[in-house]
Amino acid sequence: MRKLLLLMSLVLAFAVASAQKTEKVSWTYSYNPLDNGNVELFFNANIADGYHLYSPYNPAGGAQPLKIELTESSDYSRVSRIVEVIKPTEQYSKVFNKNEKFFAKKAQFKMIVKPTDGTPFTVTGSIKGQACDDGGTCIMVRKSFTINVK
Repeated sequence: MRKLLLLMSLVLAFAVASAQKTEKVSWTYSYNPLDNGNVELFFNANIADGYHLYSPYNPAGGAQPLKIELTESSDYSRVSRIVEVIKPTEQYSKVFNKNEKFFAKKAQFKMIVKPTDGTPFTVTGSIKGQACDDGGTCIMVRKSFTINVK
């Protein structure tokens, strides 16, 4: 029984360690109040070495573009589309026979929202996209987020 418990503990520890290593894109979030009462939301991606994250404006028919979706709320309305703060690399893809746009190492995006009744309020949503390594192996990027605007 002890051996079985030890074995199960080792398998669980290995699974947790492996899961942590597979996160190829990590995210942080911030905001900046603007003089006109609107709020800029920032989405910052750190991308693992050897991987790249596709742009929200990657062309149709290519790799899956990044999507940053806000949960609808009566606390705010979306004012702008996603803006790429860091310019993506554009490179021809033999796989899709087109130029694709992607980020390596870091990416930053921003979006502007207008508070309904001022602050504080909370913005929630999700990020979905695709990250690929230089060898062509791709993983799905899925992350929920919460930004507390004070």
